[in-house]
Amino acid sequence: MEEIRSLLTAYVTEGEPPIGLSGEGILSAARLARRRQLLTGAAALAVVALALGLAVVVLPHRSGVATAPCPTASDTRAALVDRLSCVVGRAVRRLLPPDAQITRLTIPGEVPPADPFRLIADPAGDEPRDALFHMGVRVTDARGTGSVYVLMVPSRNSGGPPCNERGEIVCRREPAPQGLLWLSTLRAGDTLTHRVALATPDAVVQFWSNDSGVLEQAGVSLPKQRPEPALTLEQVRELALTPGLNF
Repeated sequence: MEEIRSLLTAYVTEGEPPIGLSGEGILSAARLARRRQLLTGAAALAVVALALGLAVVVLPHRSGVATAPCPTASDTRAALVDRLSCVVGRAVRRLLPPDAQITRLTIPGEVPPADPFRLIADPAGDEPRDALFHMGVRVTDARGTGSVYVLMVPSRNSGGPPCNERGEIVCRREPAPQGLLWLSTLRAGDTLTHRVALATPDAVVQFWSNDSGVLEQAGVSLPKQRPEPALTLEQVRELALTPGLNF
């Protein structure tokens, strides 16, 4: 967890542009910390899994949940995660085909949450907003399998990802009511990624979508599993501008 704290604290407190936050370094640090936690808690998880396997749970009928308003509280980190997860999940689902299968992208040994859009909040401070909020989902439809990711970081500046990155096909900036948008299309090996970042005075929100259903990890080449990313660049832009993604 110290790796995440040191990386995020620099972004949150030092006023430097949060360049590369959609890249692999900081997410890899988060995944490494969670992998360590999962290994140390393996025995406890086995006991819980056994207990759940022996139990029969009857859930109430959940009709109308999809149209119920998202939570509005942000006074605790848990409440903030609840609200942002709801907003992100509804925004992504709205852009996908009705028959698309959505599953959580997880590291080995990690138990996926019941809600595939449940955000992970890796702490970088004591305030609810002082964290790296992120998650990724695998999307499978008639055209194959791809992914959608989100990364949200509090920041006191308006920096965004740089242009002229390796493998860049398209990169442009444009103003938005909330701040400034960075839109880019990148190729790494056979994989194509559409990425959009919205930089506001107090946060950077990034969404990206690619054409592989394999979890992004540093130094790992992803297999192409569909003709194009799960979402178009314009759809990813729409996600970045989703109302309610404020801290």
